[in-house]
Formats: sequence, C-alpha cells, structure tokens
Amino acid sequence: MKELEKYKEALMYLALIIIIAVFSFKQIQPKVVSTINIFGEVKTQKEASEGIAQQLSTAKQKAERKKKLRMLDDITKKIYQPNGAATDAESTFALLLDDIIEITRKNHIKTHSIQSTLDPEDDIFIKGDKAHYSANRLDMKIITDYTDFKSFLEDLYRYPYLLNINNFEIYPYSKNKRILLINLSLTLYAMKSAEDTAAAENAEKQEGEGNNETPQEQPQEQPQEQPQNEEQPATP
Repeated sequence: MKELEKYKEALMYLALIIIIAVFSFKQIQPKVVSTINIFGEVKTQKEASEGIAQQLSTAKQKAERKKKLRMLDDITKKIYQPNGAATDAESTFALLLDDIIEITRKNHIKTHSIQSTLDPEDDIFIKGDKAHYSANRLDMKIITDYTDFKSFLEDLYRYPYLLNINNFEIYPYSKNKRILLINLSLTLYAMKSAEDTAAAENAEKQEGEGNNETPQEQPQEQPQEQPQNEEQPATP
C-alpha cells in the first residue's frame, strides 16, 4: 500500500499528461488534417499548373508552326495556268506581260524596250519538263529612280504567279545620278494545256524512238570483174 501511495502522485501526473495530450491531439487533429489537405491541394494545383504550362507550350509551338506554314504558303508562288481563254503560249504570256507592264506603270517606271524569248533553252523548267511548262524571258530596258525601283521589286515579289528575276544591271544616268538606267531580265512561267502537253509528249516520244532506231546497213555492191582481153600471139 505504501508503494502504491508512493507512486500515486506520479500516476496522477501521468494520467493528467495523457488527458492533456489526448485533448490537445483532438484540438490539433483538424488543423493537422487541414494542413495535410492544403499540401495535397497545393501539389494538385502544381501538377495542374505544370500540365497547363505544357499545354500552352504545345499550343504555342503549333501556332508558330501554323504561322510558318502560312508564311511559306504566302512565299510559295503558283504557276499560272490558263483557264481556257488562251489556247497558245503567246496568248497566255500576253496576259502575263500585261500584268508586268501594269506594275511598271504603277511604279512610274518608263519602259524603253522589251525583248521576249519564248521557251529559252537554258531555262531550268524548259530543260526539266518542256512538255508541261512554258517560259517567256523578258529582257527589259527601263528608266526609274531608286525609290520607284524598290517598289517595283516589292510588287514583283508580291505577284501571285511564279516569275524569276534572272539578273539586272544598274547604271546611273550621267547627267542625273538619281535616275537609273536598268537592264532587267526576268522569266514568266505558265503551265501548258492538256492538248499541248499531250502533243509535246508525243513529239518527245517520237523523237526518242527515232533516236533509238539504228540505220540499216545497205549491202555493198561487189565490183564486177571485167574480162581481160588476152592478146593472142600473131601467126606468121
């Protein structure tokens, strides 16, 4: 009994501590649970934020690719194809030539002369596929100034159909350096009609077959032997 009385006070303190601990735990538990939930929500929000950031990055990359594709589409020129109104190459390029002349007039450029060469043999399109494409090289001599020539080149760049500026030579006018004398060479392109393409393909086929044929050897005539006149000895 004396031993129990000895530890009675200690047991009371221990019990009191346990009661206080249990009471404190019950008071703190909601806050702990709330804190854990907050950390879970923060993690969830962080993962969602990272997912949204990834989606935004992907969307940005797609937008940039679409923008580049649109730019390439704007840069890429279409080859002019007659709609049936023009039946031959000369008529087709007459329409395109009118466009070039209109661009020169728009930019206040004086045209001194224009020399036209249809389907030049050194053109890459004519070398590669003459059956489907026609080309018309324009050698132009024009008079302008720097500002108008710059606008002229920009309009050629914006022209919807394919053309190639081969080269140009610029010479300042001796009496007025602001005036330019320019030799310009550019090539216009057009697709041939189905009839012209078929005719060109047939011509190429026939030409190829003609080159493949080997000439037959003609039999050589053997020279005929001429009879020799033998002299008979004279009889006395």
